[in-house]
Amino acid sequence: MKKKFAIIGVGGYVANKHLEAIKSLNGELVACCDINDSVGIIDSYFPNANYFKEISGFEEYLKDLSKSSTKGLDYFVICTPNHLHDYHIEMGLRNNSNVICEKPIVTNPNLLKNLFKLENSYKKNIFCILQLRQNKNIELIKNEIENKDFVKCNLEYITPRGNWYDYSWKGNEKLSGGILFNIGVHLFDFLLYLFGDYESFKLEKKNKRNITGTLYFSKAEVNWKLSLDSIEKSMKGRREIIINKKKFDLTKNFHSSHINCYESILNNDEIFLAKNACKAIYLINEIKKVINE
Repeated sequence: MKKKFAIIGVGGYVANKHLEAIKSLNGELVACCDINDSVGIIDSYFPNANYFKEISGFEEYLKDLSKSSTKGLDYFVICTPNHLHDYHIEMGLRNNSNVICEKPIVTNPNLLKNLFKLENSYKKNIFCILQLRQNKNIELIKNEIENKDFVKCNLEYITPRGNWYDYSWKGNEKLSGGILFNIGVHLFDFLLYLFGDYESFKLEKKNKRNITGTLYFSKAEVNWKLSLDSIEKSMKGRREIIINKKKFDLTKNFHSSHINCYESILNNDEIFLAKNACKAIYLINEIKKVINE
């Protein structure tokens, strides 16, 4: 039986990746919502999906759907601006659905306790998309650091964004959490996933579009760079980690990896459960405290 999905924020920057994943895995988009009606991309995937511009009508539809024993929703997908994630996660849960949320799950770690309480109460799961956990080079990287007493690494995470970025909600610190949450959550989640809990950190360079620093783990020291500025005129980015002078590309398959994430989620793989993928939220919060001092 096809899994049934609904998306809120279907006109958003990353929504097409979710539409592609749902379609590829033979899912069905039954409803979607966005306050902006520039959502023609739906026609390429699910032209018959119910579209709502007003959130009230969207949730009313979801309520009716949740009452049906045969047509109930399986997954509620969130592609909205970061500051709305906690509200929309609650919406999905109270409409009797599992939740798939774009990163970051939230930008305020104080919200996590209540969300996990609701998750248990509704007996549903909250998943978060953090696709570097399924990078094609992850096993090679693990093999490189395995059985090593200590490793020194350099990680560059350069994701170029043009002038539009600074004027969108993504460039608004209050709405997105800034570069650390909006882009950096990938970098930090990846490092915590590889090396475990961090011991300390230091910052070296910081502004609205560029941050560099060092993370210290019990068995690793990682110098990292996070940037929104292009290294070439073509706006080409770079995501790579160098370990013991060996370079590992983190860009390959990055933009198509939502399909792999969805496949794991639909198979109930715990790797993307929000409660197992929220350590980066706490780390970023600590880094922001230092920046704001």
